[in-house]
Amino acid sequence: MNESQYDDLIGKIYDAAVMPELWPVFLEQLSEAFNSKGTVIYLMDFASRSPTCRSDEVSFIQSARTDPETIVSYERYYSKVNVWFENSSDLPEGELITTDRLFPVRELVKTEWYNDWLKPQGYFHAMIGHLLKQDTLAVRLSMFRSKQQPFSADETALFARLVPHLRRSCMIHKKLSEVKRMKATDAELLNRLPVGLILFDKGGQVVFANHMAETLDGFRLNAAGRCLTDNANETRALRRLIDNAAELGQGIAMSLYRNNSNRPLSAIVVSLQNRPLPFTGSTPVVALFIGDPDMPLDLDDSLLTQCYGLSPTEAKLAAALLRGQTPGDYAQTRGISNNTVKTQLKQVLAKTGTHRQSELMQLLATGFGMLAAPAKVAVIKD
Repeated sequence: MNESQYDDLIGKIYDAAVMPELWPVFLEQLSEAFNSKGTVIYLMDFASRSPTCRSDEVSFIQSARTDPETIVSYERYYSKVNVWFENSSDLPEGELITTDRLFPVRELVKTEWYNDWLKPQGYFHAMIGHLLKQDTLAVRLSMFRSKQQPFSADETALFARLVPHLRRSCMIHKKLSEVKRMKATDAELLNRLPVGLILFDKGGQVVFANHMAETLDGFRLNAAGRCLTDNANETRALRRLIDNAAELGQGIAMSLYRNNSNRPLSAIVVSLQNRPLPFTGSTPVVALFIGDPDMPLDLDDSLLTQCYGLSPTEAKLAAALLRGQTPGDYAQTRGISNNTVKTQLKQVLAKTGTHRQSELMQLLATGFGMLAAPAKVAVIKD
């Protein structure tokens, strides 16, 4: 391998760290460079001797030049009879070893491991290393060759130069995956807010909008990611507030009147006090909260039963009041008398430690307002 090929391989390693779909591309190029008949990166649990060789498209657990059915057979059975396993389980992170140092070659040909798994694939020699290792888990790389192609000392030394880059690439991939999962979790939590939430970058472009923001009557985002209202003057005023919050750190509120409702939306602009550096991507610096008084809070009444010990009937009443129904409306809807509803409401107040209906509504809104799961997912713009 010349220096140009080596540098290109290093580049492929780090490309795969940020674009998981390129791991198979890298492994194929690695296999080509080292004349490998099969190369696998997999997860090994030494405590249970259980491997994980298959994963989704976002994982670095990948393989090249290997038959999928053979991989499955290794997971299900042949990892248990792998005679190279015992002497390689203590291999330190970042170090390599060739299998002729793990098990005598003359004995290998007598084993089930060789005759039933290695030989059918034309494998005989292998080079093994642990890219990452924590407790009993390790990200393990195995590169296989035929009987006529043992690994030379020069090849082992060359591959050892690649291992630190592979380790860093796996660590980068792992950290990015954690960030992506956290971002998805954050989006799910923000989608449960009972108000619309829009995050803007320094240029006034939307970075994130939760589900509620996308269903508001009287507010929307245009194709350029800028906010629009039913009134042009209010649109300009709201955009000025967002710009001021981004530049000056000011926070303020205003009403947004709507064509289809007598009750306006409430808009609260909050500066997040972020100061993004150049080339760091879109960073939220302003949050816009929009409340819709016409939007009822839809609460699973079983939560009230679990939390306060309300009966199913009492929980249904409390949830209906939170949605905006009056006791009289609820009585009519359910086909029961007003006195029955009053009795149930007294029981609800007693069990929740409140004394008036307004206190009950405040308790439920603050305690359970974020637990309504919307039907749509958020829009996240990178």
